Amino acid sequence: MSGIVCALRGGQGSLAVRQRAIQRARERDLPLTFLSIIDLKPFAQVDEMMLPALASELAWMTEVLARLAMQQAQQQGVEAHIMIRKGDVATEINRFLRESEANLLLLGAPRGTTANVFGDDAVEQFAVSIQNETGVPVEIARPEQI
Repeated sequence: MSGIVCALRGGQGSLAVRQRAIQRARERDLPLTFLSIIDLKPFAQVDEMMLPALASELAWMTEVLARLAMQQAQQQGVEAHIMIRKGDVATEINRFLRESEANLLLLGAPRGTTANVFGDDAVEQFAVSIQNETGVPVEIARPEQI
């Protein structure tokens, strides 16, 4: 399945990247997959007793946000799907891009980052590493661009 992949994230970066992904899918008449990765590594310091509840809540929130994004795209006439994976974000994005034979990946930048002519902020470095590893072009959407 070729098409456009939109890596979902929380916050304002999520809105910007969803809108850009829908726009690109409409322009290119390609299907759109909203990809969300559940990665529990950032919660390594959480009490082990709380981890199952946290994982469950995170999975539920991820599913809801992905479904909302899919509905938004479908309402604008875009063929849209969701894919939710668990694991390391970079590993799972790379794996999915290869499996799906994607044409384009869109990433959202966190609020407060800026487009840098040197390409050295964290999201730009992440985009370059994904593009180098998979050969899939990567676009970054920033909250201030909406």
